[in-house]
Amino acid sequence: MKAVSTRRMAILLGGLAMFGPFSIDTIFPAFPQMAAQLGADKIAMQQTISVYLLAYALMSIVHGPLSDAIGRRRVILGGLLVFTLASVGCALSFDLKTLLFFRALQGLSAGVGLIVGRAAIRDLYQGDDAQRLMSQVSMIFGIAPAIAPIVGGWVSVHLGWHSVFLFLVGVGVVLWVANWRLLPESL
Repeated sequence: MKAVSTRRMAILLGGLAMFGPFSIDTIFPAFPQMAAQLGADKIAMQQTISVYLLAYALMSIVHGPLSDAIGRRRVILGGLLVFTLASVGCALSFDLKTLLFFRALQGLSAGVGLIVGRAAIRDLYQGDDAQRLMSQVSMIFGIAPAIAPIVGGWVSVHLGWHSVFLFLVGVGVVLWVANWRLLPESL
């Protein structure tokens, strides 16, 4: 695999870092539609965030050691695959219980980008180069909470709430292909 430019690595790792938070905030505008169709109240809808964040937090302590054991690239690609399949499950959910299950599965896999991506930076770069790349990734990461509700609102208004999760499927596929083609094994 040929070397990847620092600029491409910043975009690649920034995309990995932002897809976890992006998938939290993207669904907020669709809550009223989801609640109406699933027959859920506001408290029940908040559980979609709670199960996601709980699973995200629990797996944050697993992704790093797992990537130390079997490799950064394999964990990132596996996490993206699970996230993408979980997003398909969310899109196909027609009851709250099923949606909560797949949201938890999304949470289990979504932290892989942020945790393992930072480990890859430490593996591939040192000193000023590592700090510069980390700051670029952090800037890209910071965009997610700002644009996710806008994207989610537009998609849910024009295409329905299921399409928000189909959009996340597309994000997962694009990230998986980009990482499969460009991300070197850094361990």
